[in-house]
Amino acid sequence: MKKDNFWTKIWDYPINGRQVYLIAFLFYFLPTLLSETTFIPIISSHWLRIFTYISLPLLLFKIFVLDQWRKKELLVISIFLIFGLIVWRTARYSDLLIIFPFIIGAKNVNFRDIIRWYFYVTVFFIMTVMIFSLVKIIPNLVYYSKMRPTRYSLGMLYPSVLAAHYLFLALAYCYLKFGRLNIVDYLLITIGDFICMWLTNTRLDFLATLIIIPVMVIAQRAYQGKRLSNIIASFWWMATPISATIIIFLSYFYNSSNHFLYKVNTLLSSRLELGRQAFKRYDLNLLGRSIVEHSFAGVKGQKLEKLASGGMQNNYFYIDSSYIRLILLWGLLAFVIVIICLTFIAIRSTVRKTFILSAIILVSSLSFMFEPHIVQIIYNPFLLALLSNSYFSSLNKENKNAR
Repeated sequence: MKKDNFWTKIWDYPINGRQVYLIAFLFYFLPTLLSETTFIPIISSHWLRIFTYISLPLLLFKIFVLDQWRKKELLVISIFLIFGLIVWRTARYSDLLIIFPFIIGAKNVNFRDIIRWYFYVTVFFIMTVMIFSLVKIIPNLVYYSKMRPTRYSLGMLYPSVLAAHYLFLALAYCYLKFGRLNIVDYLLITIGDFICMWLTNTRLDFLATLIIIPVMVIAQRAYQGKRLSNIIASFWWMATPISATIIIFLSYFYNSSNHFLYKVNTLLSSRLELGRQAFKRYDLNLLGRSIVEHSFAGVKGQKLEKLASGGMQNNYFYIDSSYIRLILLWGLLAFVIVIICLTFIAIRSTVRKTFILSAIILVSSLSFMFEPHIVQIIYNPFLLALLSNSYFSSLNKENKNAR
């Protein structure tokens, strides 16, 4: 009888949308993180990708069964999901197939819970991968170059992967501690950033992480009602469209004979040149297209890097900028939708005078100019704030929670 009661309780245990969402989050998150490490090819990337698709029926169950959407809203949701499916088939990247269900499925889920899961799972996972690489269970790819210091991947596919994770982990940490950030937190972020720079020599992520500190100082002061900080922070919602316009314009019109653009391109590790190559090879497309890329990531990429000997080679081609990837790889429509979503999240944060998400999107937008992580949840979970329950809604509510 006791066993019967036990299984009856399990069967009758109430299922809520939050539980389903976070389980789906783990099913997608862990295999995707693994695919960014040198556990590949020890573990087949093909099977990892298939494993991530388990999250889709869970999300669809939450959206169409557990969440209470009106019929008209469900029609619009279905159109977005079909759009993601089409882009996935044309571009052959699963990011947009996954991101739309996760954004829509975040309804009635506390965004703070999502960020907490993101932060602790990522920290534990990366620390584990680093240990495995140091004890030589998996490869620790080391990149040598005459043009820059030795770089270590510590179990990740490429050194910049580790630096990008650190940047977004620092942003997640600031979100979780917003309103209570102090000099100790900023000092820890800075020390970690210098260690990351020493190991990976990823300059742009290093600078983006340093920018977090003054931005968060201003954001907290604005949140407390300081007038000057409030005025400065009220313009941050424009960061995404402005940064996207700048990098697309500079890349599209890049010319090595222009001294200014040549200097900027050199500082940006030839990103403008690669962006120009992308625009020359591929025209704009409404629903995206397949693009063949060759990078220095992974064991095969390391061999290519050794052949390149630190210089740009004809067989190297990778679009680093998130905005250029969006508009060429995923298509013009996806580009517009993602830019609008990020801008709306920042505007809402500004209107509510909380400023934390507008601050995070400001720093993220600067990173997206040069890094390809805008729709990758394992780096950027902040798109999920669009429909989720915001933890920060007003200064009075936060003060009340603090008591």
